[in-house]
Amino acid sequence: MADDVKTLIPPDEFHLGITMAGAVSAGCYTGGVMDYLFEILDLWERAKNGNSNEFKNDVDKIPQHKVIIDAMGGASAGGMTTSMSVMYALNGKINAVKNPSGVGGIRNNIFYDSWVLLDDENPKDKRKTFEKAWDLNDLKEGKVKSILNSAFIDSIADRTFNTSGGIKEKVESLPSYISKDLEMILSHCMLRGIPMEVDFSTPIGRLKGANVAPSHSTFEHLTVSYYKLNKGEKPASQDNFLWLNPFEAPYVDTLRLATKATGAFPLGLSFREFTKKDFTDNYLKNIAEKIIFRSFGKQASSDEFLLNWKAFPTPFDFITVDGGTLNNEPFGEVLSILKSRYGDSVNEKHKQYGLIMVDPFPDFADKQEPYSPPDDLISMVLALVRTLRDQSKVKRTEMLEAYSNSYLRGVIFPVKWKARNDKQKYPIACESVAAFGGFLDINFRHHDFFLGRNNARNFFRFYFTFEYNKEQNIIHPIHKNWTDEMVNIFKVTRGGKTYLPIIPDLNLIIERNEKRNIDPYSYHIKDMPAFDPQSLFDLRGKMEDRFQKMLELSMDKLNRKKSQPKGSAIDKYMQVYYPKSWWDKLKGWAIDKSIGIVFDLTKGGLARSITQSALKWMVSDLEAKGFLKPPSK
Repeated sequence: MADDVKTLIPPDEFHLGITMAGAVSAGCYTGGVMDYLFEILDLWERAKNGNSNEFKNDVDKIPQHKVIIDAMGGASAGGMTTSMSVMYALNGKINAVKNPSGVGGIRNNIFYDSWVLLDDENPKDKRKTFEKAWDLNDLKEGKVKSILNSAFIDSIADRTFNTSGGIKEKVESLPSYISKDLEMILSHCMLRGIPMEVDFSTPIGRLKGANVAPSHSTFEHLTVSYYKLNKGEKPASQDNFLWLNPFEAPYVDTLRLATKATGAFPLGLSFREFTKKDFTDNYLKNIAEKIIFRSFGKQASSDEFLLNWKAFPTPFDFITVDGGTLNNEPFGEVLSILKSRYGDSVNEKHKQYGLIMVDPFPDFADKQEPYSPPDDLISMVLALVRTLRDQSKVKRTEMLEAYSNSYLRGVIFPVKWKARNDKQKYPIACESVAAFGGFLDINFRHHDFFLGRNNARNFFRFYFTFEYNKEQNIIHPIHKNWTDEMVNIFKVTRGGKTYLPIIPDLNLIIERNEKRNIDPYSYHIKDMPAFDPQSLFDLRGKMEDRFQKMLELSMDKLNRKKSQPKGSAIDKYMQVYYPKSWWDKLKGWAIDKSIGIVFDLTKGGLARSITQSALKWMVSDLEAKGFLKPPSK
């Protein structure tokens, strides 16, 4: 697998990769971040091209360097927002949602309309999304695929991918801040592992007719949907990458499926199925090798494999759940695309590409938390489950990359200050109810969308920067031609040093002209949202009905469990050592009947108890995090 020739980045360009972490319902936060990023990139693009009346008197204040997004990737809700970001860029019209007044209403903005509205304003069914999640129509086939009815996900995806146009024309009209060869990665967790072998045979063992030693097999359960815009050109095959074309079948069909699949939260939302018409066998082999060797962005012929694939079953159909199960932040894969294009260090003195991660739920290690070792079997099993989950997500290669100084890194995450020295403990409302809180109330999603916009504003203005010192000649090439007036408008001063942004936020010029000073501690929505649980309790009947139906279907499946076939070895042994008399058969029949009668009599009460426990847990969590409206006296 030969490396591609590295591209030298011009001194007036900075290239960017973006990773969007899993978030469940907090995809609205990531959507808000991306909405603000697209807003300032579009504002800057139009100003540089002289297509904005807002800056007709400020032409000399507009920086002229370029920032280009080469790659985006995500998992779960972050993966879904990644797809939306590509759709938004290809749409050609940026329509940022700036006004927080009025909750809901279609804004003709893919992030707001998909994540904040969810399925609330579906013209065919205007019920709230959370109510639709308890419908029974997905259980008509006699199978339980998820706790919640996931039809609302399909409905949102169908509207999002209802696009028109031609890919070639769309790529040609892309703004300069989007690469015409943009690459995109969505992570998936396969419930069927791809077998990969390590050959342990000796030289003699490899001879024809000799005793063949077994290979050591491992199973890869992580895969990704790896897309390339490919400058709008149809690739010769889908074996090395998928064509990022949301305008033509069958490419848009696979893209829609991949987008839904990366967000298929285990148990909570329905799993998704892939077949050979979606991913070819050679594609899956290529992707497995790209994951192992961190070779995304490198080209290979469909049959140029490095691993032994003799044990690969064909065709390889599989079921997937949420990509965040195994890789919740695929920043290593996104980074490998940048490195394949530009190398480890294209400029020894100045970083010329970087990676931004948007993470609504960042992991913070608490070194003060006391260790409580498991002291019995149950606590040991729980600790083992946590261990296996944590271990499956360890990023060994990414840890090594973290010590590289060749690229810039930054993360946007929820922060909200009540005052300058008083940080909100739970700044993001969708964090509640195990990150499903956003499904409960549109006010949660509306708040978090604008929190994302505000956090993005502060990040790009104050943190995503390079040091600037004209006297000591500490000047990044992208800032080389900045005038003193530009520096004064956009500069940030910290610790006696001056920094200049990589992406200039031209809203600063607008605010300056309007004599407005936007405090970084200010937020579009000052108060935290509070949820009235009355609407939740009003759904208890629907919740009980769904839980009862799930119990019934589960019992039916248990009753259909096949017994050992007559005449089998185990059947003969059981007849010898556990012979059944007529009395035994009568007791067995009576017990089976009794279990059925008891289940029929108690299933309603059991469903009621499950619902009661679920409601109690949800309301308790909302109260603990400060998102519950106090009960009226």
